[in-house]
Amino acid sequence: MINTFIYRKQENTQTDMDFKNASPYGKVKLGKQFIFWKKGLRWNAAGLDEVTRAFRRIEGVDTKMCCGNVNFDIQKLVLVSEDGSELELLIGEGTPREAEALYLDLQKRRPGIAYGKV
Repeated sequence: MINTFIYRKQENTQTDMDFKNASPYGKVKLGKQFIFWKKGLRWNAAGLDEVTRAFRRIEGVDTKMCCGNVNFDIQKLVLVSEDGSELELLIGEGTPREAEALYLDLQKRRPGIAYGKV
């Protein structure tokens, strides 16, 4: 299981520096040692050392609105730990460019992680 924690400024200088220098991708920020994601009003974090595999998940949503039916995709990044448990991070709705850029940047920063769904 990937250990997660609520990120609070000024609790840990190493985490603060990683958050400050992290690259934003929708509702996710990718640092060198941690990945951060926004959930509600809080930022959460997880160490990238615990991740053994990563893949993208795209969920199609069909909804009815006043102007008719609308279809959009919800972009997610799924991180898998050694025991097989998954941590699903919401990148955003209709953000395929950010999702692709995050996935490629993660591959560059962490080449030891397996990529793609098994």
